[in-house]
Amino acid sequence: MEKEKTPRRSTRTARRKPLPVLLAALLAVAVCLVLLAAYTARRLDNPNLSPRTAAEEAMAVSVWRQTRQPGPDDVPGLHAWQWPEPTEALASSGNEIAANLHAVSALLVDAQTGAVLLEKNADAPIPPASMTKLVAMYTAFRAIETGEISFDDLVDLPPQSWAKNIPAGSSLMFLGEGQIVTVRELLLGMAIVSGNDAAIALAYHTAGSVEAFIDRMNTEMERLGLTKTRFVEPSGLSEFNTTTAREFAAFSREYIFRYPDALKAFNSRTRFEYPMPWNLPQGRRESPVIQASTNRLLTTLDGCDGLKTGFIYESGYNLALTAQRASDRFISVTMGGPGNGSYEGNLLRNSDGTSLMEWAFTNFTTIRCSQAQRQAVTVWAGTEDSVYAIPAEPAFFTAPRAIAAGTEPVSRILLNKAVRAPVFAGERLGTVEYLIDGTVCHTVPLIADRNSAASGLPRRLVDRVAEAFSELF
Repeated sequence: MEKEKTPRRSTRTARRKPLPVLLAALLAVAVCLVLLAAYTARRLDNPNLSPRTAAEEAMAVSVWRQTRQPGPDDVPGLHAWQWPEPTEALASSGNEIAANLHAVSALLVDAQTGAVLLEKNADAPIPPASMTKLVAMYTAFRAIETGEISFDDLVDLPPQSWAKNIPAGSSLMFLGEGQIVTVRELLLGMAIVSGNDAAIALAYHTAGSVEAFIDRMNTEMERLGLTKTRFVEPSGLSEFNTTTAREFAAFSREYIFRYPDALKAFNSRTRFEYPMPWNLPQGRRESPVIQASTNRLLTTLDGCDGLKTGFIYESGYNLALTAQRASDRFISVTMGGPGNGSYEGNLLRNSDGTSLMEWAFTNFTTIRCSQAQRQAVTVWAGTEDSVYAIPAEPAFFTAPRAIAAGTEPVSRILLNKAVRAPVFAGERLGTVEYLIDGTVCHTVPLIADRNSAASGLPRRLVDRVAEAFSELF
């Protein structure tokens, strides 16, 4: 009987089967790579990213500022001026100016940037004298801002504010019983002729009492981070009011930029007449007292438009001064000035202020660069696909006038295209560099405008792969 043959499988067929499997595997890998490449590209392109509101961006900037480590002498809004190249001649002339000042304490600052250009015993505590009234005005402006009072309010004058009840020798706007006066006129009387009577009347009208008004003044100083500036009364008569040149310069900068209209409306006025006919009760006739501003530099120093003088025996002759020429504005504070009588005291005080301002305008200028645009940054493994990197500071800086003349700075952005979660609003992500002739002269941090917490596990795994893939190219 013949044996039945078992069919034999073709070895060629057996060998062919792995090929389709391999091709399928390669195709699957290719599809995965294409999908991964598309996902990575989409993530890096940052679609559908909407800017935050101005208030939210301001909050991120506030967070960044709070995380900065201040130096031992730092005051909010001020910083030591630095330049990347040696400026021996400039430093030498500044030292000479400081050495020749008559005042015990002084500080000079670029109002726009907060850069401290010169100082002399700037942290010595000294009574501000009538410079106190500038803080009283600021406190009243805050109350006007919130609607508690208005410029046109008619003020009931308490007896404590009548000129006849103010200590002898005081500066006065000459308030009296029965007069009809507005908040605006009190502010003029304080700013122009340093009326102690006006300061008392304003305190009562704004807060109900001198004590309550002083609490407000001190609260404002605490809010601004000025820890060495405190007041016990609003006119400046007390030697127990205290500040430093550094802190009062920081306050003056805040005053100017928060209430810029105050300079023209109040602090730059050179003449004051009071009482006018409308200030007097019906039937009373009285000639107005005509007084010049206590700040004589308003009429002698080019560009001067503020701020406030001060004098008591315990403080010496003080002056918070500001001037603007073209787009440059500087602030100086001199305190503890000497003087054998008001004529000499004013002469030496004005000499110090003029020297500081002329030196500043001769040697420095404020460079204003275009603000960097928001930069989208991908966030791997985050609850937000992306965040914006926004400038944490304005693109202003103080430069030596001789170097900056006719030069246009260029900017350079240093920023990673992607970061890994978590990311926090206010966290520094990069830097904008501003260069003059190839030298970095100023830097501005770029910070996250929002939070992006770590995402769930599936998203983290996918994004880690995409992140690794992006780094290959």
